[in-house]
Amino acid sequence: MTPGGKSLKLARRLKGATKYAILDAVSPIVAVLFAMAVASIALVIIGKNPFQVYATMVSFSFGRADSVASIFFKATPLIFSGLAVAVGFRVGLFNIGVEGQYLMGAFLASWAGFAIKGLPGYVHLPLVILAGALGGALWAFVPIWLKVKRGVHEVITTIMLNHTAFLLLHYLIFDVFMDKSQVVVGGAGSPRVRMPPIELSARVPNLHDALAVFGINLPAHAAVNWLLIGGIALAVGVWYLLWRTPFGLELRTVGHNPRAAETAGIRPQVVYFKAFLLSGAVAGLVGLSDLLGYFGYLDIDFPRGYGFAGIAVALVGRNSPFGIILAALLFGFLSRGGLGIQVLERVPMETYVILQGLIILSIVVASEVVRRYVRAQQKKEEAAAHAEP
Repeated sequence: MTPGGKSLKLARRLKGATKYAILDAVSPIVAVLFAMAVASIALVIIGKNPFQVYATMVSFSFGRADSVASIFFKATPLIFSGLAVAVGFRVGLFNIGVEGQYLMGAFLASWAGFAIKGLPGYVHLPLVILAGALGGALWAFVPIWLKVKRGVHEVITTIMLNHTAFLLLHYLIFDVFMDKSQVVVGGAGSPRVRMPPIELSARVPNLHDALAVFGINLPAHAAVNWLLIGGIALAVGVWYLLWRTPFGLELRTVGHNPRAAETAGIRPQVVYFKAFLLSGAVAGLVGLSDLLGYFGYLDIDFPRGYGFAGIAVALVGRNSPFGIILAALLFGFLSRGGLGIQVLERVPMETYVILQGLIILSIVVASEVVRRYVRAQQKKEEAAAHAEP
């Protein structure tokens, strides 16, 4: 082939790659608009103006600084949860046990936060965060050990361990580590079922002072904290691990084709084990924003559901670390906006749930359609290129 022919081929490939990248970027936006259009039917049925409802969602979510801060606060645990699920997905494992892993991570972090005293903050806080990661990794050890050694499917074991974690946490909080020193105001009622408060040296500072430098003044009740920055940094770290390290190459190879990976000298079982423990360690950090940056103690009503929401975040974010950040922010917006339309527009909670479900379904379907289209077009282009003289 002549140099001119090679240059023409290269130009075609670059043009095709650009076209597919644009299509890949635009498809989630189209999917969200489609989901909003379908949800509008439900709004019309219950007698609401869809344009007014969506306008209220936007104005309520972005009209004040504390509302925007609420979106970021709600997105923080979802970033960690989505990353935990995505690491498992990348290696071909379905870690549906993030729910239980983050509860165990929150327990171990809480214990390290109140039981260890006298340490400076720059030592105590990292130690507590590591304890949370360790708790998640330990809870992930059993299902991956059973997977590697006995061939037990991880979905079954992680679902069972989610329930086990919930019940064990209740036992540990109520019967073993309950704070008996609580003072009941007025002598009436009963103390909260909670563990002792975490030392101030292990609390995560909020972002108020840092944002004030840029002229953004948040009210005292805004709970956004430095774990948001930690989640973004972790997403960058996961991206680097997946795409710039030998282990990341092994992980993606095993996820794509375990048999081919084994032929290339990679031991899939070892990669499964390491990746799942990493997924569990990330899952152990999910609850720390609430624990260390908001409540300051672990109680029997500690927020739950982040693990299952993380599955949706990972799917919407297409298992991309940066896509997961955007997906978590989308879910944070939907949560905040959903509250606004319930209060101001009297829209039932079920309508918000329908919208959220439609967005998840639409983006997942759009992603698969685009993926198949791109693959088909690339095969056609390769066939045409080989047919050229």
